[in-house]
Amino acid sequence: MLARNSRPAVASQGSRIRVGKIPGFSGRAPELWKEKKLRPQFDFFVGRPHPKSFPTTFWQRAVSRHLPYANGMQTDYGDPRGLPALRHAIAEHLRATRGIDAEADQILITAGIQGALNMLARIFTSGRSQLNVAVENPGYQGAAFLFSSYGARVSPVEVDEQGLLVSQLEGFPGSLVYVTPSHQFPTGCTLSLDRRLHLLDWAYRTGSYVIEDDYDSDFRYDGPPLTALAGLDRKGRVIYLGTFSKSIGAGIRLGYAVLPRHLLDQARIVKALLDHGAPWLEQAVIADFLQEGAFLRHLKRIRRSYMAARDTLIETIEHHFPGGALLGRECGMHMMWTLPPGLPAAEELQRVARQHDVGLYPLQAAAAYEQGTRGRFRGRAIVLGYTGLSADEIRQAIARLASAI
Repeated sequence: MLARNSRPAVASQGSRIRVGKIPGFSGRAPELWKEKKLRPQFDFFVGRPHPKSFPTTFWQRAVSRHLPYANGMQTDYGDPRGLPALRHAIAEHLRATRGIDAEADQILITAGIQGALNMLARIFTSGRSQLNVAVENPGYQGAAFLFSSYGARVSPVEVDEQGLLVSQLEGFPGSLVYVTPSHQFPTGCTLSLDRRLHLLDWAYRTGSYVIEDDYDSDFRYDGPPLTALAGLDRKGRVIYLGTFSKSIGAGIRLGYAVLPRHLLDQARIVKALLDHGAPWLEQAVIADFLQEGAFLRHLKRIRRSYMAARDTLIETIEHHFPGGALLGRECGMHMMWTLPPGLPAAEELQRVARQHDVGLYPLQAAAAYEQGTRGRFRGRAIVLGYTGLSADEIRQAIARLASAI
């Protein structure tokens, strides 16, 4: 049975953390799915690739190539860790693009990031009377709510323009820290190199683990990406999570976890208990996609498209609504818009926009949360996912919103 909001969480105060509660968690999940007929015409929801970006031609060709050999593969149970070809392809991709020197046997295929988090929660709650987990504040509902549902004590730690305030972890009696260092969700900031090194040093000193959720690092527009935390780790304290939901499509439901070797035996057992592996055909197609270089070509193409959408959104927002701020411009699939003076509160702006067929999402409606009654962004921030819209659609949507206001 999932724990409801009966266990204490931890909130930040100064450079330390104290017992508090996560608002909004009542045993429910973040709302990521809506029927298409209920979505507004111009929808700025987060994390959705553009529908036309899906590599249909490659997919059809690869599926046709594998189907003649599918009989045995489709009727047998496979390795719960995932298809070996895909795990090898992911290892090579991460070595080349994220500086992570991992072998295929350290990689487990999961049902997206959420599947990986469920696996980790099972591993780290096993045999413990209490699991302590630190998460970013503001941060991702899906992580905070999931760990709370396993009975963990969740500790929100503040972020600023350089990412997680690692100094607030001093004295934290925890085992896990969950971070989104490449493009913090929802603020969009990037964890600085100094803080990455500080976080690793803290993990080494305390024997803790860092869960690195690298959900949309494939899309960086300004400057080279920083090396992943897992690429800097030399003592096996970082667990790296990646997904194909943002680069290919969430409907595929495939992601992966890269684990230190000393966790592999337990992870394989837990993975088998959870689902005994992912669908074979999708894994085989994505393995081809990576091995043939088509994935990198796909990323290059849609990165140009998403950068154009980002530039259009920045230009249009600043033209119609000067005085606010768009955070997280450098990379990813969303920005966080802190509203300028004179605009209604975020929830009211959402209501007005929806009346004009424009979907805007304050933090909680965008699968984010902020701890504390005096949160910096409470009521004055909108998370703008722009990759599901064309540049022309973005112009129309913001012009329509400006007319409504």
